[in-house]
Amino acid sequence: MTSRPKTSISFVFGKRQRMMDMMLVLGGLKEEAAVPLSKVNEEISKLKQEIEPLTAEILEFPERYFQAFFDTAKKAGLGNSLSDRGVLTESIGNLESALSNGDSSALTGLLEVLKTRLDSMSEKEDASQDSSVGDVSAILKPVVGLISNIQASINSFEEKAKADEEEAMKELESLTDSFASLTLDLNSDPDASLAELQKLGTNTRYGPFLRIAAQLKRGKRDGRIDDARFGDLIRTNLLLELRRGIIMFVLGKMGSKTAVQLGESMGISPKDVQNAIVSMIGRGEVEMVGLDGDAPVFAQVLTKTPDTTLVVKRIVQQLRGIVKTLDESSKSTVQEPLEQLEGVLERLQLLGAYDEPALSEPITNLREVVEKATEAAIGSGSSEDSKELRLLVSAGLEAFTRFRLKITLEKGPNLVSGLNVYGEQLDPEKYKQIMDNYLDSELERGTLLILIREIGAMTAKDLAEKSRIPQDRILQHLLRMKRDELLTIAGEDHGYVLYDVPRTLNEAEIAIQTACNLASLTAQAKTELQEILSDLRPDTIGRLTGALEIFSRSRDKMETITIDGTVVGNDILSSVEETIKSSVSMGYRTRARLPSTRPKVTIDDLLDVDVPSVLEEYRGMMGYAPLLGFGTIEWDYAKCVGCKSCEIACPEDAIELKPVIDIPKFFELTNEEIEKQLVNKGMFYKTVRSLATTKPTSQIKLGEEKPGFGTVEVDLWLCVGCRTCVRRCPGTEGGALELDLKWNLPEVVRHLVSPN
Repeated sequence: MTSRPKTSISFVFGKRQRMMDMMLVLGGLKEEAAVPLSKVNEEISKLKQEIEPLTAEILEFPERYFQAFFDTAKKAGLGNSLSDRGVLTESIGNLESALSNGDSSALTGLLEVLKTRLDSMSEKEDASQDSSVGDVSAILKPVVGLISNIQASINSFEEKAKADEEEAMKELESLTDSFASLTLDLNSDPDASLAELQKLGTNTRYGPFLRIAAQLKRGKRDGRIDDARFGDLIRTNLLLELRRGIIMFVLGKMGSKTAVQLGESMGISPKDVQNAIVSMIGRGEVEMVGLDGDAPVFAQVLTKTPDTTLVVKRIVQQLRGIVKTLDESSKSTVQEPLEQLEGVLERLQLLGAYDEPALSEPITNLREVVEKATEAAIGSGSSEDSKELRLLVSAGLEAFTRFRLKITLEKGPNLVSGLNVYGEQLDPEKYKQIMDNYLDSELERGTLLILIREIGAMTAKDLAEKSRIPQDRILQHLLRMKRDELLTIAGEDHGYVLYDVPRTLNEAEIAIQTACNLASLTAQAKTELQEILSDLRPDTIGRLTGALEIFSRSRDKMETITIDGTVVGNDILSSVEETIKSSVSMGYRTRARLPSTRPKVTIDDLLDVDVPSVLEEYRGMMGYAPLLGFGTIEWDYAKCVGCKSCEIACPEDAIELKPVIDIPKFFELTNEEIEKQLVNKGMFYKTVRSLATTKPTSQIKLGEEKPGFGTVEVDLWLCVGCRTCVRRCPGTEGGALELDLKWNLPEVVRHLVSPN
């Protein structure tokens, strides 16, 4: 049995050097011998001299921008357009955080405006709480008009979508015509067909198709796929992926469709569409969003459901809850708007993405009306004397409007009074315990929703402090509510995830929320930048570029803030753009020239160092994927059958069965290990041990390879830790090879410094 030719020496050395460089960098062991201290000081001095004039302008620009923002907002009466308590509370907190890092007349003025607006809203709410709750039907009268306004906006969305669809139809016709003509010529020249299909597939930008096309091309080039198989894969796999790509093109450009409509658009049978779309659903690319008669309607899965759709979904849940509390004579007045709103929700889901700010005002008004009606539906409202009681009532309301809770309350008693499908009856005490736990959980979730809605985006830590619910339970609730689409992720705060309720914000609220958040970020970055520049060192260049990046991203975000349709402070943002870019580039260039860590060891020192294994508590969680390319192959002599499967399978030629018999190991094997060997091999071991007069101390080198015997050696410098040899080994008890998640670094380094 002959082994494959080994990799060329030049390639091996290049690969070894690259891996060693990577290892040194990851371990913080990169030597700085090439950069003397005088050079380091020179680079730092040069950077400070060049960047200080630029940073002076950068540190000044936020105050100029926020002054322009405040003046524009004041002139436009922006405060009167703010109605979302959560946005106001969150924005006030961000402004207070910004002012704690330094004075700003613009931010102080903006803070006073927001606090005044929040106080006026609280006074109105207190006045409304003192008045009579009123009749639910009377409260809901404006709903019909609001839904009519929403439907009018949706009509315009659908008209625009139809116009976009007609435009996309022209592109689709060209795409499908090319697809049809290509399928006729696949048998003549597979290589040319692949090239044409790749050009066509680029128009769909469908990832799976592009990956498979590249793999086929590479496989043919490397000789791993013969001509017949190559042509067959193009006619089957590649064409199917291209068809899926065209389906994604249609759904993305032309909106949701049934299988029949997709087939008509693409000029293929609905059955072919159905076959292609099944796997796309499994991949999470396509979902069913409704029915057209009896036919399912499919849509492209959005990376994020629009917040307005989620708000409408919640309002529908609330109206369903209100209907349950009304008598038969009053139900009809709520049932009709509920059905209309359910239709609105379905139309929004079919649209997918749309112009959310256009729906902001009617949706906000609708939400306020429905919340007032829901409060009236549960009776007396709230107590003036106890905030906790008001929160509990509101939490109960939130829980009551949840569809899952209503089903539980309706169906639960039947589990006690009757038999389930298995002919069993639930113990009443057990049912009471289950329901108590369930209701407690729902009330806690309702409490969290109310807190987030009134205060703004919050972390699990903040919610635990406000609600006095244990933080581990809060995290469980947050994950469940996120899955139920009751919460969205609103970013991070000092490493903690911020959770928020879906909100439909108008232009003014978006502007205020974004500006106040950027005020907090730039204020912190300004303080850090000033501190770094006062004592610039090699190990602080990373922090320097990080602070400058915050200014860069903030400036870009400021360009999206508009008031009355006009970008705020556009001239200020334009004037500072190049200055920020230049300073960031300077920081990165200097950082690349100067390593951030000084050497702790040299390459010679590494010969005496052993790299520790992955911590045991992480080993099970991490598996092998995160450490692909790192590890030491351990060989168990007692389990090896000497078949050379590992050597044949290794893609890097890093493992070899050498014709060397380690005779001393024969005498180290236990009787149990010998019994587990192949019969003939085990008998051979016993025979050698019984014939020997003394225990041997040296190995025997064979003149030629002998099947079944030998010593496995692994070149750790060539091994990439792919585990191919481990999987292919047929040795006893699961195989003779195992990947240990650590590098035997001394041996690796010896390979590097070895003259051969």
